[in-house]
Amino acid sequence: MSDRRLPAALAAAVVDQARPEQLGAAAARLSAGYRANLPSRQVVPDACGTAAYAASRMPATYAAVTAALDRLVAARPGFLPKTVLDLGAGPGTASWAAAMAWSSVSSITMVEASADFRKLATELARGGPAALETASIRAGDITQLAGLPEGPFDLAIVAYALTELDLSAAERLVASLVGRAGWLVLVEPGTPRDYDRLMAVRQAALVAGFHVLAPCPHQGPCPLPSGDWCHTSVRVERSRAHMRLKGGTVPFEDERYAYLVLESAFAASSQDENGGRILRPPHFSKHDITFSLCRSDGTLGEARIASRDRSAFKAAGKLDWGDFLSSKS
Repeated sequence: MSDRRLPAALAAAVVDQARPEQLGAAAARLSAGYRANLPSRQVVPDACGTAAYAASRMPATYAAVTAALDRLVAARPGFLPKTVLDLGAGPGTASWAAAMAWSSVSSITMVEASADFRKLATELARGGPAALETASIRAGDITQLAGLPEGPFDLAIVAYALTELDLSAAERLVASLVGRAGWLVLVEPGTPRDYDRLMAVRQAALVAGFHVLAPCPHQGPCPLPSGDWCHTSVRVERSRAHMRLKGGTVPFEDERYAYLVLESAFAASSQDENGGRILRPPHFSKHDITFSLCRSDGTLGEARIASRDRSAFKAAGKLDWGDFLSSKS
């Protein structure tokens, strides 16, 4: 599993960008704007806003993207991407996550509409891995498909960007990446609204020719009933500066996110020992561990691991919400 904390060089660069006397108000505006589902061009209108975004949101965004990339690593351990496309890149958070996840990454292309974010991404990339220092950071509107880089790219990432698009634009963007990217990772806020939108995008991706690798262990419709949604959580360590900025009283926060890992049909292969994805925090008792599952046949179910089966019980105790349960468990 990759380290889900900001790399030291990136964390230090983020702090260097911060102006404490301005960040508090900018961070408050940022939080209020995102709760109201306002687009970034309104929530982050200037350089101070981008610095506030980096200081308040990059740790959680980096952790969530890294956790989603870990799912790809687990499912395809032989995948060693060289070329990465980061769409709606913001300050380059997902590009950093990819560069830290795979030392094989040698070329990164970021596409971002905001000049302030592009400037910040350039400054933050200094001192990072070589692929970041030499990254192509381009101006671009991700709804204008004709202007997207043609590729092909080994990996494309769209992180916390689809949420700001009209749903039809999000569906078109993802469908257009078939042929541009062998693998595609989408990460969105873990809200009912964004889950519903992600399921519509998932269907568009399937029709276009992508194969769902994670979290779904099947290619059928989502079996969850109306009012429920698939998401997971990653714990984010807070620095003292981060705690002060967000008004926190504990040295961590839990970032809830939804995600999809997609692969092009030519790269697709079936998962072995497919026992299902864990949909909820496991329920532990002295007698057993109970997992709620989305199963490979497209249905919901449960699995109980009895404590009397010591080896299986010990292994199951290491699994958590969002993990994959082997059929051997």
